Amino acid sequence: MMETKTDPRVLRTRKLITDAFIKLSQTKSFSDISVKDITEEAMINRATFYNHFLDKYDLLEKVVEEKLHLNLGCDKQKTTLTMEETIKTVFLSLTRFKTSVNLISGQEEKETIDAIIKLELVNIFSRKLSEIDVSLNASLKLKLARWLTATVRSTSQDWVESDNAEEPEEYIASLIPFIMCGIETL
Repeated sequence: MMETKTDPRVLRTRKLITDAFIKLSQTKSFSDISVKDITEEAMINRATFYNHFLDKYDLLEKVVEEKLHLNLGCDKQKTTLTMEETIKTVFLSLTRFKTSVNLISGQEEKETIDAIIKLELVNIFSRKLSEIDVSLNASLKLKLARWLTATVRSTSQDWVESDNAEEPEEYIASLIPFIMCGIETL
């Protein structure tokens, strides 16, 4: 399979736009940021912005997806992870993501970001479940992917909101047996 190579100018422009957006989001709420603000900060024209993104919501979605993928190391993953390793990796990525991203300032942004994360995680877990069992019923696979997504998202949120007495690695390690085998492991 041939890979298409992206023009470095396109990558540079996208980086200028996303960096400008992230910088602005640290001082303004998402609803107060306009495309004009972004283009002025990035020193590009509006047409260039719209060549890369549909609107500021599309930009927000792409920034969140990119940050999440970087935290997950999706681009660098050369080996296939087990389901247990995938759950740990997703949990640790979410805790890093939630503690490092300054984009979350208003309720609208939180809901948008949460919806993007949820969709990404359902896709990740669906792919992982397909790797484990290709004959898995599509309906059951989706239910399981949603359950894993809800479990890992709420667990990572719980860690972020707790006193963080435990490192995230220890926190998830103590829960993995129950996620993998259920409450009967007690």
